[in-house]
Amino acid sequence: MRTSRTSFILAAACLCASVPAVAWGQGNTEALKKSLLGYRPTQKGVDYEVPTDPAAIAACKAETLSSPPGYLLRDGQGKTLLRFVDSDSDGKLDQWSYYLDGFEVYREIDRNADNSLDECRWMNMGGTRVAAVVKSKIAAWKRISAEEASKVLVQALVSRDLDLLETVMASPKELTALGVPKGEVDRVAKAAEDRVGAVKTLVAGLAGWDDKTVWLRLDGSMPHTIPADAAAGLAGDLTLYENAVIFAGSPNPQAASDRVAFLQCPELIKVGETWKFVELPRPLSPGGQSPIVAMEGGIRASIYRSSGIASDTASQDPAVVAALKGVADYDQANGEKLTSDDKSVVAQFHVGRISPLRAVVKAAEKNEEVRLAHNKFIVDSLAAAYQTGVYPKGRELLDTIEGEGGAIASYAAFRRISADYNLANDQAGANPVAVQKKWMNDLEAFLKSYGKSDEAADALLQIASANEFNAEEDTAKTYYTRLAESFPQSDAGRKAAGALRRLDLVGKPIALQGVGIDGRPIDLSKSNGKIVLVTFWATWAMPVKRDLPELTKVYEKFRSKGFEIVGVCLDNEKADLDAFLESNKSLWPQIFEKGGMESWLANEFGIISLPTMILVDAQGKVVNRHLRTASDLEIQLEKLTSARTAASTPGSTR
Repeated sequence: MRTSRTSFILAAACLCASVPAVAWGQGNTEALKKSLLGYRPTQKGVDYEVPTDPAAIAACKAETLSSPPGYLLRDGQGKTLLRFVDSDSDGKLDQWSYYLDGFEVYREIDRNADNSLDECRWMNMGGTRVAAVVKSKIAAWKRISAEEASKVLVQALVSRDLDLLETVMASPKELTALGVPKGEVDRVAKAAEDRVGAVKTLVAGLAGWDDKTVWLRLDGSMPHTIPADAAAGLAGDLTLYENAVIFAGSPNPQAASDRVAFLQCPELIKVGETWKFVELPRPLSPGGQSPIVAMEGGIRASIYRSSGIASDTASQDPAVVAALKGVADYDQANGEKLTSDDKSVVAQFHVGRISPLRAVVKAAEKNEEVRLAHNKFIVDSLAAAYQTGVYPKGRELLDTIEGEGGAIASYAAFRRISADYNLANDQAGANPVAVQKKWMNDLEAFLKSYGKSDEAADALLQIASANEFNAEEDTAKTYYTRLAESFPQSDAGRKAAGALRRLDLVGKPIALQGVGIDGRPIDLSKSNGKIVLVTFWATWAMPVKRDLPELTKVYEKFRSKGFEIVGVCLDNEKADLDAFLESNKSLWPQIFEKGGMESWLANEFGIISLPTMILVDAQGKVVNRHLRTASDLEIQLEKLTSARTAASTPGSTR
């Protein structure tokens, strides 16, 4: 639900200009509502509520405010959606606020009464950012967290917006003011001279990125603080993130993340209330392979060198730094091979990567964490090359690594099992049943050998879900129980606990509450005697799309008989749901649950596939929790509505 910046500016100017001539009274509230509903934020990525359903729009109410003067828009439940006010009572609107779940999440401000924006603020669930705005573009940040700075960087790279990128890059002037050694400042200044070329090179290395790529997360260890008295010249304590990794990808959570490059960020530095990148990140090849130690020329290393203090971390070992650069250089030079349709070219990339990775392992002789991480990357490369089908030696090498024992053994065994399964499924004439049976037997053997390993939780979830798909529910419950009890704090453990609740729902009431996309609360305990279908779905799930016309027909057939549907959308981004509903109008209420397949509701019910449909009778108890299609639903509804009709017929013995 976004419009261009230009359209908003024109609308804002028109409304601002009209304010002096408008009395702060009731006026034409319907016209005011229509006008307010047409407003959109100037900046991208604002998650706020906009009703799209005609009934929800009709239920909205526009008000005029007197103190401070302005306009207010509420939904049918009385929650605030928009609030535009004249904070200094000079006859011109100067604050435009947008809300989500009744909380203000974003505000645009005109501070100097010139009918143009000066500041944008993200708050509450929207974040912590405060931006200075010039001509509707973000010129600088007054406050921004490290996570949000990384999100802005991804947005800038995707949109090729160099001006926005510069707002999260530390300038030589800022570094000098912090007391960073001159040599490091000069290095940063020199790199900034060719920012255009450097960004062009960076973007070229972003395998798998496109105009729909979104920020997913920033991963990093605890930030470091260098106290002001650690070296001469520091203006105060210096706070840095080192070795952070930015993950980006498709808004579709089922998309192949192993084909999307991620970013290694040598350093982020805190400048006042903002976090900024000291230098551009480096693109690293897909597949979860990421150097995790600092690169040469870091601020912390330069401070310790200039003060004569030796760094206590192996991340400053010149041999490690040089080896890591070798991996990054290899990725930069060969990354395009990953997009080839020729399997031998793809295998060649992965095999070729092993040598520079081994160089890192050898150089990091005294850092077991780095050695283990890069040994895992070697396993990843071997498995990826092997499962192309053109590098059979990969399996032998994986077996050798497992045989050497140690912390890497379980990882090598688990990746080999996945590679075997993928390769077998890829063969012409493969028997899926036989392939799956062997895969599950391999996982069983893995658990006997490595039942307490980090990979065991994923192995248990795979076996449990496979048994559930095969209608072996008792066996599935056994594995779900084992997983939930053995790994309760893991993502897989929480999913397993939810799956056990879902599998035990029949004959019990279901507790489901949420906020509909129209802003209205949804509570299944207040279904007022209706038969309700709860359907977990997402716009990327093809079975859902294929069955949607038939589901709509069933809904229209039984709605008059007391039947309702509640959708729980598990898209990662609400924008995807909004776009889908523009051309596929929903006839029933929808809950959007942020977090997709790992959201709270998805884990609460152990959702492992879509659609997952749960049918609740008029008494509020679940009668079926494994419906798959609209035709399955129709059969169940015929029985339920017939039984209800018979029960209400005079003389019935029911």
